[in-house]
Amino acid sequence: MVEFRDQMIAQSRFDDVDLESSEFYNVNLDKASVVNASACDAAFTDVMMSNATFGHVCLTAATLRDVDLSASRLENVNLSNVDIRSAKIEGLRINGHLVSDLIALNERITEASKVTT
Repeated sequence: MVEFRDQMIAQSRFDDVDLESSEFYNVNLDKASVVNASACDAAFTDVMMSNATFGHVCLTAATLRDVDLSASRLENVNLSNVDIRSAKIEGLRINGHLVSDLIALNERITEASKVTT
């Protein structure tokens, strides 16, 4: 095992490096670029990723817990079979439609159908 402690290696380049099962604590990755990488079963905890850009990223079966996506933009995303629970949805829009309005409309339709049956 190799250990780096209190090292300044800014602007370094790592190519074809195996970091499987490595641990990173108190690491500054601001403006870092990660391309063509595998992070399957990786855990990111207490990580600041404001203004980060994710392109062509596979998060299939990922769990996002206590994540702040406020003011984020999702484009060309596949949300098939996504389960969202205990989420703050104020101002959330899908294709320009407020999700809160769609949920309210669905609830009214469901209640109306109960009354007519």
